Amino acid sequence: MKPFGMAVIGLGVIGRRMLEHAPTIPGLQVVAAYDNSPQARSAAVAAYPGLPLCASAAEAIERLDVDVVYIGVPPLAHEAYVRAAIAAGKAVFCEKPLGVDVAASQALTEAMDRSGLAQAVNFVFASSDAVGLIAQTIAEPSFDLRSIEIRLRFHQWPRAWQADATWLQRADQGGFTREVASHFVYLLHRLLGDVSLKGAQVRWPDTPSGACEQSITAALRCAGVPVSLSASTGGADPDLVEARFIGAHSELRLSDWYRLELIDAASPQGRPVPGLPADPRTATYHRQLEQLCAMLAAEPHSLPDFGDALAVQRIIEAMLQADH
Repeated sequence: MKPFGMAVIGLGVIGRRMLEHAPTIPGLQVVAAYDNSPQARSAAVAAYPGLPLCASAAEAIERLDVDVVYIGVPPLAHEAYVRAAIAAGKAVFCEKPLGVDVAASQALTEAMDRSGLAQAVNFVFASSDAVGLIAQTIAEPSFDLRSIEIRLRFHQWPRAWQADATWLQRADQGGFTREVASHFVYLLHRLLGDVSLKGAQVRWPDTPSGACEQSITAALRCAGVPVSLSASTGGADPDLVEARFIGAHSELRLSDWYRLELIDAASPQGRPVPGLPADPRTATYHRQLEQLCAMLAAEPHSLPDFGDALAVQRIIEAMLQADH
């Protein structure tokens, strides 16, 4: 069967990651690419010789061999490219967050739904083997899920590998709450359903500069389960990305995005949960793109739609507005 053609809009770190993994999926082919930045275009062509670079986003989106438009640009630009894809009759695979303004994102979600086109938002936990194992375990009555703790800490923000993405430093569309905590709010949404915010506190830089948050704590609730979330930047310790699902007699620890351990009386330091791939990071990227192909073929898939992303965005933006 002929591969689905993908246009990649945005050739920064995330877009180049798509260029790296898409060729490993037999049902997918990058047939068009574009970025507003000449430097990003040059770097992408140097890293991926033969990249089908287009002269404009419109040219990339409107090509006849494009079936799906991947949008890997900063959040404030998502809406324009999504609407361009809808106008061209193309399926959409958009990076998260869907947007920053909730009302605008609701209107965009409604437009996407009205179009009848295939749609998905790129939350990494949508195709994670570890998340599947968490879902199985917490569904067992014997586990008796009591609470969830999410902890995020970054020695510096943006992280070193994101240094060129200066928008991540700004409060208007960046910050680790939108960029990272949103994945974990989606995880709660996926595992347990609707998430409600009970309270939040945010620390902003002392000098008004348009810079993003320095720390945030939030109390959430999901299917009757209390959830605590804390995230901050600074300090000397290594980065920490972790969620703990605490049961009556044991807990599951999801760390570094893909590593899952069981902690109980027999293994107080934790032991790996069996059944995960040897290279879970690569396996998750590949499975995500396989799910994208399933979506494009109108087959069952695990990817969240714009409505799911909007539900996450509502919680994230309410957290950030808590002290404003």
